[in-house]
Amino acid sequence: MLRSLALASALVVASLSASALSAQTSAAPSKPSPSATSHAPAVHAKVDSSKSMTWTTDQIKEAQEGLAKAGLYKGKPTGQFNADTRKALKKYQKQNKLPVTGRLDNEVLNKLKSA
Repeated sequence: MLRSLALASALVVASLSASALSAQTSAAPSKPSPSATSHAPAVHAKVDSSKSMTWTTDQIKEAQEGLAKAGLYKGKPTGQFNADTRKALKKYQKQNKLPVTGRLDNEVLNKLKSA
């Protein structure tokens, strides 16, 4: 009788443990809410060959405005990373002895905003 009671107790404990483990592994990870991840409209521009960075329209517009102040960008600052922006950016990078990539990065954007 005592042996049957011990066996029954062990089975109950094992069953409860298995149920708890199953509930933990089948629960889907929660996703962030859309409001937590919403940003200004973004345009993709490559930072370097190993990473990509998303730049907002406002950030690209700020870069275009800085390039225009430097006399390198002739178009209207639209916030769209286009061929004229890339060409002006390459000239800016060359003039400032930076790696000439034609890609926007934090260092260049900060310099352009302070110009």
